Amino acid sequence: MLIERATAEVHASRRQHCVDMVERTRLRRLVERVDKVIEECEEAHLQGLKEVNPEIEARATRIFTFAQKAIARSGNEEATQAVREVLARKHGKITDIMDILWEIQEIAFNVMLPWRSELPEDVDLLPAEGEGFYSDLMSALTVRIDRSYHPVN
Repeated sequence: MLIERATAEVHASRRQHCVDMVERTRLRRLVERVDKVIEECEEAHLQGLKEVNPEIEARATRIFTFAQKAIARSGNEEATQAVREVLARKHGKITDIMDILWEIQEIAFNVMLPWRSELPEDVDLLPAEGEGFYSDLMSALTVRIDRSYHPVN
């Protein structure tokens, strides 16, 4: 009985892991696709385009549809509602599309990493330059390398 229960728990854990992997992959793909359309919008904007051309409109529409589905499948009702509100805004100009895409990306990041929104605003996710383990390690290695080239007598 105990072995059967443990086996069932292991199988349930594996199934949940697969579901989680699919969800993370779906959200990562959303972020990647949004990045590509943002790049296209930035390029068009740099070329002097202000209004949305049919090509960008079509790509943005596909991303908007994918974003609604991906965020809805996450089960996060607050994020789903936020996406609906963002997409309800007008998007006649390229800058409007870019703003909407950045907000969709921010929503996706918050779904992927919910703890991000719980951090105080003055907390950085990465240590500042010159702080933390990595910079300490690099400093130590640099000193060691310098000494090997210039041995101290």
